[in-house]
Amino acid sequence: MKAVITATLCVFSAQAVLAQTNHVKTPEQNKPFKSSLEVNADAEVGVLSNSALSVQELDDISSQSDSGIKTAAGVNAKWQLTKGAKLTSSYQFEQQDYDEFDQYDLDLHQYGLDGSYSFNSHELGVRYDGAKANVDGETFLHFNQASAYYGHFLNPHTYLRMSIKTKAKRFATAKARNADGVGADVALYHFINNGQTMLMAALSADKENADDNQYDFNGYGFTTKVTHKFTAFNVANKVGAGWRYQNKDYDEQTTGDFFEQIPSRDEHRNVVNAFYNLAVFEHVTLIAEAEYGDYQSKLSSNTYTQSVLSASVKVHF
Repeated sequence: MKAVITATLCVFSAQAVLAQTNHVKTPEQNKPFKSSLEVNADAEVGVLSNSALSVQELDDISSQSDSGIKTAAGVNAKWQLTKGAKLTSSYQFEQQDYDEFDQYDLDLHQYGLDGSYSFNSHELGVRYDGAKANVDGETFLHFNQASAYYGHFLNPHTYLRMSIKTKAKRFATAKARNADGVGADVALYHFINNGQTMLMAALSADKENADDNQYDFNGYGFTTKVTHKFTAFNVANKVGAGWRYQNKDYDEQTTGDFFEQIPSRDEHRNVVNAFYNLAVFEHVTLIAEAEYGDYQSKLSSNTYTQSVLSASVKVHF
């Protein structure tokens, strides 16, 4: 599985749309507003290869590699209540089923609810994100996060989004790692080529307090991403690449024996990824993804590198 489940769970996903620069109302815009409901669903199946199976949250770092089958399915609904107010909800299921090492099989359920109000290029919203992770068929982790955010178009092509959040992690067996935390994010999205190319950069800060204080930490991160859409041979294509850096400073621990220090858990992570999407039909997309992670820690047992490759086909409606 991917080395860091919580990285998947905690990522704050934001979508920005280019602002309208023409303030002259069209006949379509002059029509009386009517509330609407839009529902989308997708399903995905493919293969993956992982060079270093691990459950990092439990310090279970393996040098074993394996390949397997990945599947996913999801549904999203958007209610446009008024011209400015909308409510969105989502559910996503992901599964990684390895050929040999079943103890690393992952089932991940993610769900979210978002309410926002837009006015004069501003947006205010609140969001809930939850997740449940199962490893080898057994419940592993429950995650809950609530956030409030503010977004603003600095100009027709640049969107700024800021958020604050509170989160809770509850482990089924490793109770000492149960933790509550707070955090903040700021992200900048810039669109060029008539919106076909997106550049994104984000900063984040997190603080967690666990039941066992050896797992308390302060952290910060930086994420950058670029995506580009284009048409070739009458087929829609999308490519992208990104880099994520995360640093965690854990509380220093001592023993009762002359205040002997316990080895620090401080760590930092560098992860790069890339993807390519090819829309072979209107509702069918082929997806290729690659990710490489360099995970460094003052604990030698938590220092490793990992490569994950996957290819899949996705059907969306």
